[in-house]
Amino acid sequence: MSHVDESALSKPRQRASSGRQPLVVRGSQEDAQPEMLQKLTQMERSLDVMKEELKAVKSSGETRRFDTRTLVALCAIAVSIAGYVIQEARNTSRQDAEIEMTKARVTNLERIASSNTEARIRTEVELKGLREGQEEIKRLLERHDSRMRALGQGNQ
Repeated sequence: MSHVDESALSKPRQRASSGRQPLVVRGSQEDAQPEMLQKLTQMERSLDVMKEELKAVKSSGETRRFDTRTLVALCAIAVSIAGYVIQEARNTSRQDAEIEMTKARVTNLERIASSNTEARIRTEVELKGLREGQEEIKRLLERHDSRMRALGQGNQ
């Protein structure tokens, strides 16, 4: 704002138009004049206020720069803090997801270990039964062999 000329504020702006526009009449001229004068007066007052504010800004230029710098520094600090908060939230979210994934894996491994233990116990029971059956078959074979020998020796 310090580069704004007072002469630039006082110059009327020209509107860009693409040809002639029809004139719109609202009410009579007698009704519009007091209204227009009132609006013009308000605009002049606001222009005067803006000129005074511009002069105040120009006269205390160093203070405005300090305020702007301070504002920029505070914004930078706020952005940095927001960045740290967002990063921490991402890390926490990622850690929570990893914890849940690990819990699911542990549960799955426990289930697998349990089923493996059950299968191992069943296998051991079946092996014990097979060994017992094998021992019984050996005893039967030995009896059969001993009978055969006894018969073979008795026939000779």
